[in-house]
Amino acid sequence: MLAKLGSWIKDFTEDETAAPTGDAEWAQTLAGLLVEAAMADGELDPDERRQIARVLHGQLELGEAAIGKMIDDALASHEARVEIHGLTRAIRAETEPEDRVAIMEMAWMVVLADGELHDYEAQLMRRLAGLLYVDDIDSGRAARRARARLA
Repeated sequence: MLAKLGSWIKDFTEDETAAPTGDAEWAQTLAGLLVEAAMADGELDPDERRQIARVLHGQLELGEAAIGKMIDDALASHEARVEIHGLTRAIRAETEPEDRVAIMEMAWMVVLADGELHDYEAQLMRRLAGLLYVDDIDSGRAARRARARLA
């Protein structure tokens, strides 16, 4: 299921040898991280939800119903989640540094989907970069690429 995500990460990193391994649980972790990014400003904007669905659908080859359930499950987990360290720890364990930069780009695409970068979103993205061990330069480049993809 994550083979297509691996291809997408290869496209982001331009490294044909980079590919994450994982299963449905890893995909749910990624969905959870993207929902956390979207919820940083206190609400899941319809544009942000569509962007999450687009990323998950296009890259994980899941149907609309499965994507909807995955996002709903991630939202339910968000309500109960006190911290995001568990999500980022799981992602760090399953990915290489260049893959984490690509995941940061995905998160940037979600927070920028509504056309605004709120202070809380900017703060979360700085925190995510630190928790994923992505330096500021790579995070900035990921944000720039995300803006270009959304334009």
